[in-house]
Amino acid sequence: MAHDYDVIVVGSGAAGLAAALGASDTGASVLVVEADKQVGGSSRLSGGHFYAAGTSVQKAAGIDGDDADAMFEHYMTLNQWLVEPSVVRRYCDLSAPTFEWLKNLGVEFLPEKVYRSGVGSVARGHPPEGGGERVIEVLHGQLGQRSVDFVLNSRVSGLVTDDDDAICGIRIGDDVATCGAVIMATGGFGANKELLRRYYPEAAKADNWTWYIGTPMAQGDGLTLGEEVGADLAGFNRGLLLVTPGFGRDLEVLLPGWLVMVNAQGRRFANETAPYTVLGGLIQKEGGQAFAIFDEAARRDAKPSPISQANWVHEPLAARAEEGRIARADTLAELAGKIGADPEVLEGTLARYNADCERGVDSVFFKDPASGMRALTTPPFYATELRPAIVCWTGTGLRIDADTRVLRKNEQPVPGLFAAGETVGSLHGDRYIGGGGSYGPCIVFGKLAGEQAADYVRHLG
Repeated sequence: MAHDYDVIVVGSGAAGLAAALGASDTGASVLVVEADKQVGGSSRLSGGHFYAAGTSVQKAAGIDGDDADAMFEHYMTLNQWLVEPSVVRRYCDLSAPTFEWLKNLGVEFLPEKVYRSGVGSVARGHPPEGGGERVIEVLHGQLGQRSVDFVLNSRVSGLVTDDDDAICGIRIGDDVATCGAVIMATGGFGANKELLRRYYPEAAKADNWTWYIGTPMAQGDGLTLGEEVGADLAGFNRGLLLVTPGFGRDLEVLLPGWLVMVNAQGRRFANETAPYTVLGGLIQKEGGQAFAIFDEAARRDAKPSPISQANWVHEPLAARAEEGRIARADTLAELAGKIGADPEVLEGTLARYNADCERGVDSVFFKDPASGMRALTTPPFYATELRPAIVCWTGTGLRIDADTRVLRKNEQPVPGLFAAGETVGSLHGDRYIGGGGSYGPCIVFGKLAGEQAADYVRHLG
């Protein structure tokens, strides 16, 4: 049976463009359909970091001996094995080869910029020169050298199936394009409030604090289109929430070391300078709410820094206090009453913390004194609420196997349907692996999905 295309890719972020390249390089004819007016999606807005083990750039940076086995062990341990091992294993195995493929296409990664992303002890975060936008430019430019068609500003409204329930095309309104296989690479659903309520209630419960850092086109099309043809979903209530005091929509993902973070009872529960990959989860375990405590001296000395240019700065903090957005009191006991904490607990917490500051060591959570750690003794005292509410990416998505085939609930693949990128729900656990841990899989599984879809089409009768 003749098709308009061998493979149709829905979505043109990093996963979609990598998929189009993967399929095209095997000789398949490819169409890429994008709902936005330009390619790139949220990938274009990202830093484009690539989490990988055993790369040439690591070796050039003096990092020897890292490999897929070590990456797999760390990934699975961090997530308590609550992810699909076969999918994680495939990512780990292909991370370095796919990274080298992307590097050879023209994306530049500097050895001196490789860093320890997340909570790992090995530097596996690879930031590209030019960020995610440069990655998109390179992938898109490569596709311009191949016979790949693009349709922009067109949202896919349905998948077409044949008499055997195999995917054989897409529908855009009344128009149909036929194919041998479809790759869903539509990204996440961070801009869709209804899907957030349904699939990521931990994010939705932050209510009007919640906002999404990606493109407004991230509506979760892949989930709804996949479910309509019987696809299973995985990764319920998973994703990455960044912590915010809710003052505005400024993307500042770390807390300064000079404040003290306490739970609703007034007790400290974490290192305030914990990586963003785990900080939101720590607050979620405390009921989704915490408080940042500081004193007048800390507020007065809070100058703009690489951590914060907007939220944790002296004048804005004073203004928020005047507006009533930040609680202010002359004593810790009075401050505790204003935030509903136990005065005895809060006073004890600060007494112990201040004693540690005098000794120059955080004896409880081991915060680095060089982070700005200081005793809080100068009234008035301040408290402002913190919530994990900034949606970085969403983790619920189509369930796939290690070959990127979309699965049904009966463990059988939906014939002709593949998926990659944030549309996939089989990879991410409760804890984000680290910077590049979402973008890396976009490239890895995008390329793999393109190759697998093209191979599937070649073997059709």
